[in-house]
Amino acid sequence: MINRTLSNVVLALILFIWVVPFIALLATSMRSEMATKTSGFWTSFTPTELGHRFSTHDRTDVPETNQITGNIFERINKDEEWFPVSGDVQSVMLKGRMPDPDNPDKTVLVKKLVPAGEVMDVRGGDFIFQPNGDFVWTFPEGTTPNPKNLDVFINQDPVFAGEAYSEVLLEDKKVPNALISSFIVTIPATIIPITVAAFAAYAFAWMRFPGRDWLFIAVVTLMIVPTQLAFLPILQGFNGIATWMQALKELLTDCELTETCAVPTKSYAGLWITHTAFGLPLAVYLLRNYIVGLPKELLESARIDGASHMQIFTRLILPLSIPALASFSIFQFLWIWNDLLVALYIGPSQSDQVVFPILLEQQLGTFGDQLHLLNASAVISMIVPVIVFLAMQRYFIRGLLAGSVKGG
Repeated sequence: MINRTLSNVVLALILFIWVVPFIALLATSMRSEMATKTSGFWTSFTPTELGHRFSTHDRTDVPETNQITGNIFERINKDEEWFPVSGDVQSVMLKGRMPDPDNPDKTVLVKKLVPAGEVMDVRGGDFIFQPNGDFVWTFPEGTTPNPKNLDVFINQDPVFAGEAYSEVLLEDKKVPNALISSFIVTIPATIIPITVAAFAAYAFAWMRFPGRDWLFIAVVTLMIVPTQLAFLPILQGFNGIATWMQALKELLTDCELTETCAVPTKSYAGLWITHTAFGLPLAVYLLRNYIVGLPKELLESARIDGASHMQIFTRLILPLSIPALASFSIFQFLWIWNDLLVALYIGPSQSDQVVFPILLEQQLGTFGDQLHLLNASAVISMIVPVIVFLAMQRYFIRGLLAGSVKGG
């Protein structure tokens, strides 16, 4: 009973640690810039006091009487498309100048918060407003005051909208380009290692050749090599390849005339090769252990029927190994999609070719305190991995081996 309670507490804690940041990320991305700057995400779901500025009327409005009536919310929301303001008006900031007690020849600026229902003097007229936003400005006969901008504080109702997503997707072309670049990198860098690993795993599991066990140990040993340790030789290797390709290009073409001989050392191909090299040992290890556990009788029956290794691999091993292949595909896809370190040192640096993690890192400086835009980009980057995981999770619980071998 105690162990079960402890397990539930640990699971609840893990769920809390993961869910709360996601809710914060999503809520912040759907708030207005002002709300994000002035209050934390935990206030997103309750009324929050925020300041706004409104104009009493337009210059083209000519009152027929000595009164101007209107509504504060209508004035504020006149040009608002995404985040209409609603709630209760708390107070209006009244500003005026009064003689300085210490220096009668000068005046000082005085600010006063006037609550709803209290009459205030605005340009010689009486101004009064209600919590629902209705206001009346009465001024002397024969006068027509100019519009007055007033600062108002409103206990504002929660409001969410997709303005940040519209801005980063439609107005900022970097986000769509980064999505395309991430797909260009992630899909081949997931398919290549799992394809190579599937053939290698079958060979290690069911084919006999000299040094098989020692070679498998060497492959597994590569998993403990730190990623950072391999950067220097990888970069040196790519620089050498680029230099060799540039010399070959100069020899075979007239690129020197057009100054197009340079071969970039950072490219998508470099990311494919690097991610394949880093992911291949783990893929071989996982797939080999899975394939070894497949029914031996099934493979022996296929051999008796005259099937070759290629036929056994394509018609038996691959269909039965879909759960393992899907599991590694998810891990590899998520790792590459969210990778910043490898992409930063190996990937292309052109602004229209950077992958999404690099774009998010750049936006930390570009957007600054515009957290709603940064968080919108982060949520967009999470959508694809979530879709991939939900689409392939069924293979984790699918029993493909059930009934594949009949009893004697």
